[in-house]
Amino acid sequence: MCISIYLDLWPNILTRGRETQRLPRNRKQTSRLITFGGIAIIGALIAFMVFLQVEASRNNEFKQAFEKIVTDANALTQEYTAQEDELLSRDNNTMIQVIDQYLPKYDQLTERAKALNTPEKYKSAQEYLVSAIDLERQSYQHFRNYLATGDESEYGISSDMISRSLEESINADAAIQAAG
Repeated sequence: MCISIYLDLWPNILTRGRETQRLPRNRKQTSRLITFGGIAIIGALIAFMVFLQVEASRNNEFKQAFEKIVTDANALTQEYTAQEDELLSRDNNTMIQVIDQYLPKYDQLTERAKALNTPEKYKSAQEYLVSAIDLERQSYQHFRNYLATGDESEYGISSDMISRSLEESINADAAIQAAG
């Protein structure tokens, strides 16, 4: 009833007293207008709620995939470190062969991290993750070079890169926490 009165007064408010020709409107037309308007509003609310659900689902899928890559990277690092501890006291060629086996595994992890379907709010976390994995891989490559050549600068680069990898990993964790 209140809406009907408002709709009847609306043309007068817009014209501010000027004479206008009003089209006759009966209760049935007004009722239809209100009904269709209500349906449109409800439809818009439902569409918005569906959008929010889809976005929440996408965020959860990303987080699960992100965590799986992090878990796989940690497992790979532990596996490599165990091999390194076991073989480092032997000859360099054996260790070089082990490194050669692990480098493609790090490449695969990097590609998986790059291929994530990343929501905008998690882009920095993804970038840090990709960087952390890539820096770790580069560290092992430089360590391999050190073993092959004995060049101390390669060992220094390797140490620097593994430190930077750890920093990027910490940044990835912080970014994913900050994004929610």
